[in-house]
Amino acid sequence: MFIIKKENVSPMLMETAQRLHIPVIDEEYEGPLVLDEHSRVLTNSEACLQRLNEWAPQHPFTRISQMVKQKATFRAMLSDLFPDYYYQLVSLQELRSMPKEILPFPLVIKPNKGYSSVGVKLVQDHSEWDRSVAELYGELTLSKGVYSESVVDQDEIIIEKWIDGEEYAVDCYFDHEGKPVILNILKRMFASSTDTSDRMYYTSTSIVAEVFHEVEEFLHKLSGMLEVSHYPFHLELRRSEAGMMAIELNPLRFAGAGTTDISTHAYGINGAEAYMLNERPDWSEILTRSDDRLYGFCCIELPVDIVKQDLHSFDHEALKERFTDILEYRNVESSDDQMLSVVFFRTSSMEEVHDLLHIELNPYITEKKVGVPS
Repeated sequence: MFIIKKENVSPMLMETAQRLHIPVIDEEYEGPLVLDEHSRVLTNSEACLQRLNEWAPQHPFTRISQMVKQKATFRAMLSDLFPDYYYQLVSLQELRSMPKEILPFPLVIKPNKGYSSVGVKLVQDHSEWDRSVAELYGELTLSKGVYSESVVDQDEIIIEKWIDGEEYAVDCYFDHEGKPVILNILKRMFASSTDTSDRMYYTSTSIVAEVFHEVEEFLHKLSGMLEVSHYPFHLELRRSEAGMMAIELNPLRFAGAGTTDISTHAYGINGAEAYMLNERPDWSEILTRSDDRLYGFCCIELPVDIVKQDLHSFDHEALKERFTDILEYRNVESSDDQMLSVVFFRTSSMEEVHDLLHIELNPYITEKKVGVPS
């Protein structure tokens, strides 16, 4: 079954549900829900996890999802693989009073439970600590009116060692035997050394081929730890000198806000369908295709200092002119999210990817005038 948040739903996901006759449950559904050990569940939003906890608190999906959603618990689970990796769980108050001299920089500080890049801060050294903690506190204060405590933790903060290396995102699932099935591998691009936004992800046959076996090897290790079947998730990894290291795991969903659909545009892989039908993409065939263009998605989000309630308009048509080949442009109508649109695109030019990453959005934004009704 699909458990969905209506404001965030992908049209491809709904078409798949209709075509395959998959039950769709709204997160606001108040009735009972029965899951057995063979159930397949896919959500499209972090918010749905709280409802799953209410409906089926003892189900393996619920137990494992609650465990990996909390970043510190996930880190503890991976400690056998990465015994020397530093992390520490503290309260927000403890973070604000912590002596920075004892910390092994560079570090990342972020909510223990989080969504997107809300409150994620890379701190290079002691000189950046106070400013970064203040920025995190400010973002969490602003996010209180946007995300619930079940989505973004307002109190518990994880401090962890910065993992140097290229970042990848993987949509995948464990099949009926607990074996990993890779549905897509994307590379994440950042605008600067301190950028933590979700603006740009892209894939190509070359990118997948380069890291496929390393990713698959890590997933086999993870499967042995979780011991679960029929389980979909989105995994973020960094490729360091020590090999593939996990950053975080987003349970029971693929890439958020429908961005997982880039695999359909790039490779003809419908992730939700593959998961529900226990299908395994034929990567040996896909990777021999002559098309090595870049397929990506660009997440257009309001700056953190502007909330959607203060937005008068956004010029989507003008923004579209910045792309040479738009595969799909989706407006995001959610009232409790900073996302404005998701743009699926194709290009043969890395220069275009860099340009899109650095788009300044303020020229496309018109805020409401104070005292003037919308």
